[in-house]
Amino acid sequence: MKLKYGENLINFEILRKNLLGELKPTNNSIKSLNDLLKDSILNPIGKPRLIDLLRKNKPTDLVIIVSDITRSIVNYSKILKFLAEEIIDAGIDEKNIEFMVALGTHRKHTDEENKQLYGGLVSDFLFSFHDCHNNHISIGKTSTDLEIQVNKRVRNADFVIATGRINFHYLAGFSGGRKAILPGISSYETIRRNHCKLRRNNVAFGQTQNNIISQEMDEASRLFGIDYLLNVVETTEKETEQIFCGDSVLAFEHGVEFFRTKRISKISRKADCAIVAPGAYARDKTFFFSHKSINSAINAVKKGGAIILIAQCEQGFGNEKFLNYMLKNKLDELLGYPEEKIEIGGHRAFVTAKILKDYKVYVLSDLESKILSQMHFIPIKSLDDGIDQIRENYGEEFKAYILPDGQSVLPVIDKR
Repeated sequence: MKLKYGENLINFEILRKNLLGELKPTNNSIKSLNDLLKDSILNPIGKPRLIDLLRKNKPTDLVIIVSDITRSIVNYSKILKFLAEEIIDAGIDEKNIEFMVALGTHRKHTDEENKQLYGGLVSDFLFSFHDCHNNHISIGKTSTDLEIQVNKRVRNADFVIATGRINFHYLAGFSGGRKAILPGISSYETIRRNHCKLRRNNVAFGQTQNNIISQEMDEASRLFGIDYLLNVVETTEKETEQIFCGDSVLAFEHGVEFFRTKRISKISRKADCAIVAPGAYARDKTFFFSHKSINSAINAVKKGGAIILIAQCEQGFGNEKFLNYMLKNKLDELLGYPEEKIEIGGHRAFVTAKILKDYKVYVLSDLESKILSQMHFIPIKSLDDGIDQIRENYGEEFKAYILPDGQSVLPVIDKR
């Protein structure tokens, strides 16, 4: 078998008796981007067509919330251009349209990054950046008593369109939809108080039911009242697969359901271990991004089982705060860390600690073994070395799943 390792491939062998299956997402043939855009705009979910909404409401101040470069979207500039043309066709003057980059707590883009993501739109329209530390207004509290403070400029607009990409998310269950508001245009304290609940039950990859972080994001979006939503689903090959427009709740729900049908992999039982790679080269460059693949893999493994993560990590660990949390704290210290003291940036360490408490995680990478060990991972020299250790710990008859693209598939037990 072969798995991606940086820009190369790793070959390995696993006996047929040990392999339960290879878990992959489903990719089907897709329509052209132009057809997808026309179909979605002409057939919005739960709302009239955008051009009709705008002609009825006649907004003189319209804001389009756009994702930042950490949530980059294939064909984004073409999709946004199509959206802008629809708005202008409705009679809205170009000077009354503003794009707000939903940075959450992330840094501002460079001019080059702006052009890379949004193309020629940056010279035709006003682009602004959300600042999580300044200029907010409260729009109320969620049922969990979380005060929602959002970007005052966006809140005061006559009409707000949110855009984004639906994908798996290790805290919110899924990205897209309501995340345009929280964390997208929320204050640092609102985001921190939401994200610090990351150790609670049901806060997980692909999980929204009884997930308090997802619930607060949903309530924040409803409190805000997004006027129109456009969300994209992409294939694992980075092509636009489907576009969902319309009501911010219903269009998102339809998008998530479509996404799930493509990315869920049914399994009959859990295994002793999973061998997982991040898939795309871009997700393999740093440990911070690549190790998120274990959030998917644990769904295919028994508690007390093992995961072998294969990721070259040529650019190192990738997040200094995460690294420091992992190096300076024992697992029990991270698990007992007070919620009110968890800060944005290294918060991923607390999710990782939960996983490491329940599973052994072996890592094949170019990273320094000593540091990985200090972070509570088990470094291995080769994939064969890792499989030998699995055999030693779980017996000659151990069972394993292979996940070649760990961040793009969700293993789920088939209960039929």
